[in-house]
Amino acid sequence: MVAPRRAAVIGCGRMGAFTSAGVRAHAPACWFPLAHAEAVVAHPGLDLVAVADMDAEAARRAAAAYGAARWFTDPLALLEEVRPELLCLATRTPGRAALIEAAIEAGVRALHVEKPLCNSVAELAALDALFARPDVHVTWGAIRRLLPPYRAALAESASGQHGRLLEVSVHMGAGRLFWTHPHSLDLLLFAAGERDVVAVSALLDGVETAPGEPLRILSDPGVAAAAMQFADGLVGRITRQPGCDLVLAGETGAVAVEADGHRLTRLSTAEGEGYPAWRPLPLSAEAAPVGTLAALLELTACLDGDVERCAANARWKRDILMAQRLLFAAVESNRRGGAAVPPDEVPAKLVIEAITAGRPA
Repeated sequence: MVAPRRAAVIGCGRMGAFTSAGVRAHAPACWFPLAHAEAVVAHPGLDLVAVADMDAEAARRAAAAYGAARWFTDPLALLEEVRPELLCLATRTPGRAALIEAAIEAGVRALHVEKPLCNSVAELAALDALFARPDVHVTWGAIRRLLPPYRAALAESASGQHGRLLEVSVHMGAGRLFWTHPHSLDLLLFAAGERDVVAVSALLDGVETAPGEPLRILSDPGVAAAAMQFADGLVGRITRQPGCDLVLAGETGAVAVEADGHRLTRLSTAEGEGYPAWRPLPLSAEAAPVGTLAALLELTACLDGDVERCAANARWKRDILMAQRLLFAAVESNRRGGAAVPPDEVPAKLVIEAITAGRPA
């Protein structure tokens, strides 16, 4: 019998250990288990050996709730003493890039990391080199691409029944750049597949810079509008329309995931009708790994050497890095009055602290 792999969770708040009551009450079933620790204990091949949080009471509470043998207030001590094979990282963004680097140096080869990845272009450059390693496998908290409604929508779009894919839209209401839109960007890149990003244009509001430092953004700006151009003419859009929806629009119709996965709908023209109309589609009733558990299963499959899953994770790592780069490019586009900015034209000294009400994203 194969012994379970050692897993640990750093960060014992609502994403690391205790899903908020509001999310539990309103999110579709496919989102669960969502908290990292909950997903670890649901995975038959993982053993939650330790948790860490700077707040000792939070760490102690999570360890008791999930049966972890040890808890820490120093994440570096956890990495040194426990040497987990798989790490879940649910801290706030400042210091996250350094923890990823420390974990890989400590021998961790599978990481599920909350979003966004980092606060600066310089940190992203260091992560680029680490993610390029084929023996390092990474997923992140923008997990919609793993959930059945989104996969069903992409499969329908890819089938060609609506013609060539022309536009992908994500509606996330009045979301903030770092807090909300890693989800939006990950969905756009997931829908775009192998297409290269040509440029991003964005208009932001609430941009606050440090005095005398125009490349240090203190706030987490709101996104008034954003668009991505892909190499083959595909356009991706982020709007302020409420609803948490994804729309994949083709030449003759469209498919949409609405309300975070509560509904799947199709825009098509029935025989005898002059105009297309939205109609409900059935949601899959198949029992499949969902929520954060799906990400952890991908990571353990990679650790086991599953070639197909390693290839899929390599693509996702590429998208994670690009999504982070596009967050920075959105700020640079706004600095240029909304002009289209290629992802590789972001200033190397750009920093986004992303603070709202005194707390960073």
